[in-house]
Amino acid sequence: MLVVVISGCARAPRASDGDANIYLPDDRPLHATAPVDMLRCTDRATIPALDNVTNAIWSPDSSAVAMSRIAVIPSHTTITGYEEQLRITVYYLGTGRVQEIGQGSRPQWSGSGAYLSYWRDDGLLYVNLGGTIAGTIEASSPEVRWNGDELYYWYADEIRVWRNGVAQPIAHVDPDLIPRYPRDDSYFSADAKRFTIARYSLDGTTERYVGVTATGEMRKLEDPDTTFTEWGPQGETLLVRSNAKLALIEPNGLEESAAISTLDGTVHGWTADGRLLVGTVSATVPGGNVFDRISVWDPVDEQDKAIATLPNLFGNRSFSPDGRWFTGVSRTGLYETQLELYRCGVASGQGLDLRADPASRSRLGRIESASRRFIRPVAGAVSQFLQGNHTGVDMAAPYGSIIVAADDGVIDAAGWVQVGGRRVCVQHAEGFESCYYHTSAALVSIGDHVARGQPIALIGMTGATTGPHVHWEVKENGRIVDPLAH
Repeated sequence: MLVVVISGCARAPRASDGDANIYLPDDRPLHATAPVDMLRCTDRATIPALDNVTNAIWSPDSSAVAMSRIAVIPSHTTITGYEEQLRITVYYLGTGRVQEIGQGSRPQWSGSGAYLSYWRDDGLLYVNLGGTIAGTIEASSPEVRWNGDELYYWYADEIRVWRNGVAQPIAHVDPDLIPRYPRDDSYFSADAKRFTIARYSLDGTTERYVGVTATGEMRKLEDPDTTFTEWGPQGETLLVRSNAKLALIEPNGLEESAAISTLDGTVHGWTADGRLLVGTVSATVPGGNVFDRISVWDPVDEQDKAIATLPNLFGNRSFSPDGRWFTGVSRTGLYETQLELYRCGVASGQGLDLRADPASRSRLGRIESASRRFIRPVAGAVSQFLQGNHTGVDMAAPYGSIIVAADDGVIDAAGWVQVGGRRVCVQHAEGFESCYYHTSAALVSIGDHVARGQPIALIGMTGATTGPHVHWEVKENGRIVDPLAH
């Protein structure tokens, strides 16, 4: 049994008395000895107010978090008079410094942490080095992967690598299988040695391929029921899931699978060392107000399950690479959110007592007393409002992000529709129905009762899309209404 001196995050010291905006996670010893559990993440750190974060990416050494944040700016072209723009922010844990990079999304760190790449609305990929632009890259897909300080990306039928300011092709793929973003999507494995391509059709079929980066050669994934694939955070482990089954496929072809009905829940995640978590996430209202116990899926020894104790945050939930931190977002209002950082490795009996937590109660009170009923269903930015022939609100978020029910209700539809792709619909009280389109995987079934903020699906690109997002549509007694007005 491992016994160590643990530290707490109940109050974080400021970097200097003269700067009220800089906070450091508190690692002062509590002088208590007890068995620690690195999957017990129950000690919330006091950090700067980092609002409306859509995704957060850890640096390889766990010393910094790069994130996309929503900024509201005036607009003469939207019916609301404003639009939501994504901007890149970096928070450095060691110094408490917050660095604003500028407009952009999809941040990714290089292996050394020296470079930070991100995508801008001008359709170019930017590489930041020490606060300056070290490279501007024309890529045909925003999804990239670093291996060390080499950046792998797509340009038409070529897989290219950027290193030290110079780009060169390393492989070509079959011209008939070029990933044409956003009609198709493609992702590199954690080590960039392999990749997946998903080719979506409006008839509901999807062709999926797994390829080798060095050669561009691909083989087809033959399971027609697959709705979602995702690379693990280390190496080349591929998660493949359908509505009924979950499987992990290793590079050597070894596959371990299980029926989802036999698992503890439908929401998945990854530990820092690449093990798969599968379980139930409590309703995310406000988020960070309940600790969930989620099992590590071990297909070899199902009797000896490790358990992760995690806050019910939503959005881009992830561990830091060193396993010491867990992050996601909580709600501060119906639509507003903030980044939360929880320390892991907390001994039993230590950490935050949520029953006495005034921050959780205050956030919940603001949400429950709001004049409108619907919460924002995803930690993402509005990319299109209900306007003209557009019948809902589009919210862009990273592929695989959790979509939650905007209010209490019963699942009354789940499946494929033309244009909208895979959808999940919830029947609410007083004649309201909300539907969520373009999803990749449903987490619920028809007839399920769901709570406000309960996970119901994952962000995808099915149907006719302009990238990973959810089309959020609300009807009142069969008539389309603006969800942001109710």
